[in-house]
This record gives sequence, structure tokens and C-alpha cells, in this order.
Amino acid sequence: MKYVLGMTAALTLSLAVAPPASAEPDFATVTLTKVSGWSGPAGGTWTTRGGTSGRQKFDLVVTNVVGHDEQGLSVFISFPIDRLEVTGYEGDGWDCWDVAGGPGAEGVECTQDHLIVHEEAWPTLTVETRAGSIHTQDSIDVYAEAGGHDAVHAGQSFLIDTST
Repeated sequence: MKYVLGMTAALTLSLAVAPPASAEPDFATVTLTKVSGWSGPAGGTWTTRGGTSGRQKFDLVVTNVVGHDEQGLSVFISFPIDRLEVTGYEGDGWDCWDVAGGPGAEGVECTQDHLIVHEEAWPTLTVETRAGSIHTQDSIDVYAEAGGHDAVHAGQSFLIDTST
């Protein structure tokens, strides 16, 4: 009997000091891909010429990896609007608007209502910008949310080159 109680106490203690459950896995992956007006290696810093009439485009793809259907995607694309001006966005079912909430809270907010099954991507969102006449290095940061999951983040560093 003493042995059984000892085992029960040891089991109870081991359950009490067990590490907490790990955080929820990301519900999606987020990928940014340069389309036009950007140069630089894949996975490296994108570079563009500043102060020209040229435009830069990039694609944003969010893929559902949570294991069940998801709907009601919300994406915030953050970047310094005094350095990259949004000149357009397009994609099937996307509704987007500019956000100017101050440093760190400026860019574009977009929503997408398509129902997406596991391992499928929401329609591609293409964002078009125009680089300012300021030599700078910064980043484009994307935060995606759906279904009450924690936001998923992806970032891309960029350089606006104004050298001659």
C-alpha cells in the first residue's frame, strides 16, 4: 500500500511540474515575392531606385496550414508611407485601404472573405508602390490574422537607393 501511495504521489508531482503546453502553431505561412521594380537576391534585401516615376510591385501570399478551413483573413502591411507610397493593390476578393496611424502603424489594411481549406492559399494580393526620394533602409512587415488565431508575421527588408 505504501508503494502504491508513493507512486501516486510521484505521478502527481510529475504532472504538477510538467512544462506548460507549447504556444499555438501558426495558422498560416506568409510569403512576399518581388514582382517588378525591385532587385536583389531571394531572401535578401530588396533594392529600388528612389525619386523616379517607376513603380515597385510585390505579391503577398497567405497559405492556410492550421489543419482545417479558415475564413475572414485580415492582413496589415506595415511600411513607412513617407518612403513608400501605395499606388495600387489588386487581387481576387481583396478589399484594401490606406492606414496612416503614425510611425509603426502606417501602411495598408486588407481583408479577404474566401473560405480556404488546409494547405491552400488565399488569392494573391499584389501591392504597387512608388519609392520616395529618400535614401533609406527599412522593412515591409506583414501581419495576418484569421479565425481568432494569433497573428502571423513576415518581413522583408528593402533599400531605396538615390545614388547617381
